[in-house]
Amino acid sequence: MNGISVSWQMLLIKGIPECLIVAWAIHAFTSTPVDWKKYLTLAGIYIVSTYLIRFLPITLGINTVLFMFILILSFQLLYKTGLSMVTPSIIASVVLLICIALAELLNVVLLVLLYGREQAEILFRFADEQVRALYTIPSTIFLALFVLAGSFVFKRIQIAKGKKKDGDAGQATSA
Repeated sequence: MNGISVSWQMLLIKGIPECLIVAWAIHAFTSTPVDWKKYLTLAGIYIVSTYLIRFLPITLGINTVLFMFILILSFQLLYKTGLSMVTPSIIASVVLLICIALAELLNVVLLVLLYGREQAEILFRFADEQVRALYTIPSTIFLALFVLAGSFVFKRIQIAKGKKKDGDAGQATSA
């Protein structure tokens, strides 16, 4: 295995739940209603592509760009959204990337606070795959919380935009 590949344990414990959250997030952040068949297809594509891309001889970072490209492309193809949703899906994937990075960072900070820096490094580098996967569960929980908060914020923005448009139209016609 290369440096970014993952084991089956890591895929089952962390990868699949995280990919399901990512698929939910792209829906929430683009205000797209969830069609369960398409949602599960999108999540499945993302799970398989995430797992397979990690076997490529590429450096960390390039895989993330590939993941986001596949997420955007799969979302566009499954929902046949057209050009009007390209920008929102790109913005959603960038917000999602930031959420993932913050969730991973909070997980590391949490482990350092609980176990100390040296022990936390040992847990991530030298523990067996199941232990490493278990210690990454908090990042998945943090990601879910960020997506939940983000979906609330995106809904509030959509509501504000809708109210502003209605109010502006009424003011313009009454003058």
